[in-house]
Amino acid sequence: MDRPPISVIVPTYNRAALLPAAIESVRAQTRPDWELIIVDDGSTDETSAAIAPLLREDPRLRLLVNEGARGPAGARNTGIRAARGAVLGFLDSDDYWEPSKLARFMVEFDAVPAAVLVASDNCMVDRDSSSVTTMKSFLLKTMVPWWQTDPLAREVTRCDALARDIQTIAQPGLFASLTIAGFPWVHTSSTMIRRDAAFAAGLFDEGLMRTEDIDLWLRLESMGRFVYIDEVLARYDITGRDGGAGARYASYHPSRRHTRYVEASYHLRLLDRVERHCRLTTDQSKLLTRRRISHHRHCAVEALRERYWPGLVHAIPCMKNPFERDILIRQMRDVLFRGTGLQ
Repeated sequence: MDRPPISVIVPTYNRAALLPAAIESVRAQTRPDWELIIVDDGSTDETSAAIAPLLREDPRLRLLVNEGARGPAGARNTGIRAARGAVLGFLDSDDYWEPSKLARFMVEFDAVPAAVLVASDNCMVDRDSSSVTTMKSFLLKTMVPWWQTDPLAREVTRCDALARDIQTIAQPGLFASLTIAGFPWVHTSSTMIRRDAAFAAGLFDEGLMRTEDIDLWLRLESMGRFVYIDEVLARYDITGRDGGAGARYASYHPSRRHTRYVEASYHLRLLDRVERHCRLTTDQSKLLTRRRISHHRHCAVEALRERYWPGLVHAIPCMKNPFERDILIRQMRDVLFRGTGLQ
């Protein structure tokens, strides 16, 4: 086809063992009018050989190779610039889609011309712990009850309305609120966006190795509508995610691996970008200030756990808040005398 309506972008780095399954989940879609752009971001494993048979079998597949590794944001941007479709889908190379995903998403794009982003529920799979959790169930069973204990968070997140009607999640401005409150619900593999909106927003920030997707969604929120599909249409493998460990990360170059401290520091920086990209209400700003201190505490504790001494500077903001200071001291004691076995 000359110009498919849908371009699917799969960035990959040293995922030769996992990538074919992700590709096959796209080939199994009930809607066939798409192109699939695989962007190899400098792999040193057998990625090319692993997908060569699929490239020969299916002319809808294209392989691009980045000149020099540019990270997940750079790989996705390479795919976006090469894309011919008006709608872009993203699939991480270790995730996969349900067969009806593209068909369901395009129904929503056709029905809502103002939509710049459509996202669905997704299933998070941790093979280490044999746990399977959907985004929706985690939101309603874990996050909403937590927010309901705090009057400010309860107001900002509209969690009572969320508990009554999950479609509240797509209301204007709520993605920024939920990001501040610790739950940026839009996951890359369960998201599609309009190509022209991606360019208008400036694409993914290639200076970010983590949270680059959330950063783009925040910029898109002011440009049009978000739509939520209340169906699990993507499966998201989170095995080893928190510490960048396990088989999914074993072949990664050390510069691409992340630790709990690195993850925490990126989420702290994400709050700065919420302020930069979004017009916040007074209540949103108040909650963001509180959450920033909590994130500093988290960074300080993880720095201590990893013996990354420069990271202990994050303890300083916590000292100004008696509540956070007391939690910090207790958590640090736990790390020193329980978590490490020291007595």
